[in-house]
Amino acid sequence: MKQIVDLQDKTRDKIATIEEECEKLAKKLYNQYKQDFETVDEHLVVDLIRSIKGKSAANKDVFTVDYESFLEVGVETEDDYFPNAYIPIWKCKQEMFQPVGYLTKLDIDSIEQKMRDMIEEMLAERKEGEKNG
Repeated sequence: MKQIVDLQDKTRDKIATIEEECEKLAKKLYNQYKQDFETVDEHLVVDLIRSIKGKSAANKDVFTVDYESFLEVGVETEDDYFPNAYIPIWKCKQEMFQPVGYLTKLDIDSIEQKMRDMIEEMLAERKEGEKNG
C-alpha cells in the first residue's frame, strides 16, 4: 500500500474512483460466479466494504481516522457468513498527530485478477470437499 500524507480533494476523488471501480467489479464477479456456488446451497458474496472501526461508513468519510475500504469475498449459507479473503483498497490512520492514508498500489485489472484467483480457489476447495465428502 502506498502512504499518502497530503490528504486533499484530488486524493479523495482518486479514492472515490477506485472504490466505484471496485463496486462495479464486485457486481461483475458476483454475477459471473454466483451460480457455481448455488449448487452446494451456498451463496457467493463479493462486496466493497467501507467501515470505521467495524461499523458501516459512507464514501465521504475517507479521511476519517480508522476509515477503511476493502473488497471482500466470502460464502453465505442459510445460517452463517464465512469471509474467505479480502483486498485492502484504502485505509486512514492517525500517525504523529495527523491523519495518514494508505492506498492500494494495485490497478483495477490486478485487483480483478486477484479476486478471480481467490474465487477460483474457493471453487476448487468446494469441489475437492465434494470429492472427499
